[in-house]
Amino acid sequence: MSAEPQCVVKTPAALGESVLWHPVDKKIYWLDLKGPDVHIYDPATQAAEVWHLDLDVPMGTMVRAKEGFILTGREGAYKVDVKARKLTKWLDPNDRPSLTMFNDGKVDRQGRLWLCTSDTKETEPIGGIYRVTADGETQVQDRGFACGNGPGFSPDGKIFYFSDTMVRKVYAYDLDTQTGALANQRLFTEFSEEQGMPDGMTVDAEGGIWICHWEGWRVTRFLPSGKIDREIRLPCPLVTSCAFAGDALDTLYITTATVGLDAATLQKAPLAGSLFAVKTGHTGLLEPVFG
Repeated sequence: MSAEPQCVVKTPAALGESVLWHPVDKKIYWLDLKGPDVHIYDPATQAAEVWHLDLDVPMGTMVRAKEGFILTGREGAYKVDVKARKLTKWLDPNDRPSLTMFNDGKVDRQGRLWLCTSDTKETEPIGGIYRVTADGETQVQDRGFACGNGPGFSPDGKIFYFSDTMVRKVYAYDLDTQTGALANQRLFTEFSEEQGMPDGMTVDAEGGIWICHWEGWRVTRFLPSGKIDREIRLPCPLVTSCAFAGDALDTLYITTATVGLDAATLQKAPLAGSLFAVKTGHTGLLEPVFG
């Protein structure tokens, strides 16, 4: 793998998202939210497969759980058995299901699930940040976002990063690791129009924050101070999510999208919607397991 992004799965996913490394079966999982599909990629054999789901679109996110995965969608959260290709409805934490939908989400260092919701039209600031525990208890930690994305956690778990995509802002919050409460929202960084909009993210072992640029053709690593450390350019405009993978957690996998791209842009970006991988020189952290 070179220091330039390589296309590892060529596919025109409408809305590739939620890329995830599973350290036990050593595979990469990612979603096409508008498929809706679960993509599975084995870096060792380069085999790729797709599991099409009979769900409303768009889906939200998929995270590792003690048994299998948790997947969120328009109808709520499901327990997922990938081997058996089976979904079991678990609960619906969304208290505004007619107005909002699940988007991105992650598990914090204490094993709690954090879910972001968006306005279904992504115009009104009515989305929220939900915290869900293994017993299904749900609390809304903040509201006021047209499209909630990210999120990410500092290595010590004490800072919560969150993309407010439509207004091009990324916020940092203090996260009480004991209670799971958020406090002290502040602006971490703001994207220019040329940079696009902040989308999914991951945090590496040194605390660097890697943020994907929707309409920005890149992933940027920010230092905890908010200063830009480096940029990785992609051959497609809609860059959506990223995660470190591999036994050494030293390869960054990046998802992209095609939704809304016109014919001229697709001609310029024939790999749009594909999965990419790049050696960054940094190592990531294992994503925690829910529960």
